[in-house]
Amino acid sequence: MRIAVSLVLVLVCSGATAVAADAIDFDTEIVPLLSKAGCNAASCHGSSAGQAGFRLSLFGGDPGFDYRSIVNEFEGRRINHRSPSDSLLLAKATHALDHGGGEVFSYDSDPAQRLMRWIEQGAVRRKLRILNKISVTPTSFAAIQLPVEFQLDVVAHFDDGAVRHVKKEAVYISHNEDAVSVDAVGRVTVRQPGQQTVIVRFANQVQAVTIVSPLGMHMPALTASPRGNWIDDTINTKLAALRLAPAAASGDSAFLRRVSLDLTGRLPTPEFVKQFQGDNTLNKRARLIDELLSSQEFIEYWTHRLATQLRVQTPGNDDKAAVALYDWLRAQLAGEVGWDQIARELVLSTGDSHTVGAATVHRYFPTAREEAEYMSETLMGVRLRCANCHNHPLDHWTQDDYHGLAAVFAGIERGQVVRLIAGGEVTHPRTGDAAVAKLPGAEFVKDEGDPREAFADWLTSGENPYFAKAMAGRIWESLMGRGLVSPVDDLRATNPPSHTRLLEHLADEFVQEGYRLRPLIRTICNSAAYQRDYHAGDGKSIDDRFYSHAIAKPLLAEVLADAISDVTGVADDYAGTTRAINVVDRTVSAAKLEFLGQCLPSETCQADQVGIRGISGQLHLMNGDLLNKKIQDPNGRLYRLLMAQRSTGEIIEELYLRALSRTPTKDELARWVEQIDSAENEQLRATRLEDFLWALLNCHEFSTNN
Repeated sequence: MRIAVSLVLVLVCSGATAVAADAIDFDTEIVPLLSKAGCNAASCHGSSAGQAGFRLSLFGGDPGFDYRSIVNEFEGRRINHRSPSDSLLLAKATHALDHGGGEVFSYDSDPAQRLMRWIEQGAVRRKLRILNKISVTPTSFAAIQLPVEFQLDVVAHFDDGAVRHVKKEAVYISHNEDAVSVDAVGRVTVRQPGQQTVIVRFANQVQAVTIVSPLGMHMPALTASPRGNWIDDTINTKLAALRLAPAAASGDSAFLRRVSLDLTGRLPTPEFVKQFQGDNTLNKRARLIDELLSSQEFIEYWTHRLATQLRVQTPGNDDKAAVALYDWLRAQLAGEVGWDQIARELVLSTGDSHTVGAATVHRYFPTAREEAEYMSETLMGVRLRCANCHNHPLDHWTQDDYHGLAAVFAGIERGQVVRLIAGGEVTHPRTGDAAVAKLPGAEFVKDEGDPREAFADWLTSGENPYFAKAMAGRIWESLMGRGLVSPVDDLRATNPPSHTRLLEHLADEFVQEGYRLRPLIRTICNSAAYQRDYHAGDGKSIDDRFYSHAIAKPLLAEVLADAISDVTGVADDYAGTTRAINVVDRTVSAAKLEFLGQCLPSETCQADQVGIRGISGQLHLMNGDLLNKKIQDPNGRLYRLLMAQRSTGEIIEELYLRALSRTPTKDELARWVEQIDSAENEQLRATRLEDFLWALLNCHEFSTNN
């Protein structure tokens, strides 16, 4: 009897194994099919409201939700177990029944037959395997001549060791359809030169493929290009692939103005310009960089930059808390404290925000969700907020990640005295229960003590894939005028860097140097890429991201305002300070800064967007009191030069040096002198000098750093 029972068990088990081998897995075989057909796109059933009463998770981000929508909702009528071919899911997709989206695939197609078999097997969500990753080949492609075609292969790797070729099931997205197109099975056609990106998606995994084809006609002579350090090796490799000729090194005056504005937010004085130009010693640029990095002006200016990144403002009407945070940031920078330690303090600080400046950050947010969004954007460089209502459509972040990070900050009491209290929680919208504290993209936090400790440890770990890259990328963008990732706070697989290895190397060096800002800034400023001329050779007009030449960076509103004060010799009053970069709360600063394109704490401002003056700002610069009062001030620089009976040529040279850090060319000087000195009397000469100074302060060369 026992032998018979054992034999039955063996047969049953053998039969179960055979069935399992043929069974269709909903998560990894049905959901990707719906994604491929576009059923779960935002324009179809993946929209927040769905279509025709049928809603799917966006791009299949939540297979559990999709399964319930298909099998359980609508009284189960979407699945017909007795007659699978009559299931609404299949009949609508094949247009056997009227369907707003038309025929998604034919009845005899592989997708339709797979759906049929799944329904015949009972329409069960078996969870047979988990997708670990996808591998795409090639990951990059270099084209010499256009047009050109090549084939992508996509392989899915599962936790049970299984691999499957899924190029027919993967979704392909080109970032520029005019330049690169991809058909349904991964056949890529490249039509236009440059660097392009194709995104490959299968289930919850995405990977980017970079395609490079020459922009220039001839191979540049890169061997003649100066090399400052390892940064130039990476940059020049990309320029060679694109056949872009690098610009020559900038002149001394241009470099001096650029690095002074970038490191101190100040224009160099005429005396300093003359001294630097007359210095013929070796390594004078490297020594200048070191001198600026060790200056008090560096501390003041980069405190302003950090405060802008951290969106420092006044919580409520509590000015003392904002000042305490700003002063604390200045002290950290002066003491060369690592960014990892600064971040830890910002995450973990509690106490009286009037004396514990870092604790002020927690007072900016009425809810823990908003603080989670802030922390992810400012410290991780990722936009976790997109995973609030549904899993992130363009990244791997889930609702568990978003609400789990919010739960990390749920126990904070956000008064003048910031403290951790028991019982704080946020509700997970999918479950209706309290969200469990979770590290983004990692494990849930054990219910022991303050969950912020676990988050701070994870965030500042050298193994964290976001923290160092986020800050290294911000520093690069501030100095070079364009981020390696744009926007700089949107690190994700579907938004790849223009120079992947460069960003990784910058992040590695940042970690190795103890997360200190100065060493990384020094490395970038000493590179030939940073020191290139703004006026490039062939390819300048078509290169906006590969650093073949210097990029003209609009001056920050605060820097421009201070530069105007320095040139005109008329200071401003910003409630206790004469320097705009020392303003603590930019939400209540002077209107003139708003006109100059000030980045407010509520905004995420990119390097190529800050300082952009709208029509109102342009009119104020052209016709308003913003410049005119300072130019016409009897105690201002222009009238002091006139009172000293300086010649027109001397006045022009002095103001050129102050505004542009260079002397006028012979033609410029001759033209200005001729126009001004032809005045019939001294009063008219003074008026024309006012017009000259107005023109100087309105020119592109003055209002940008290039």
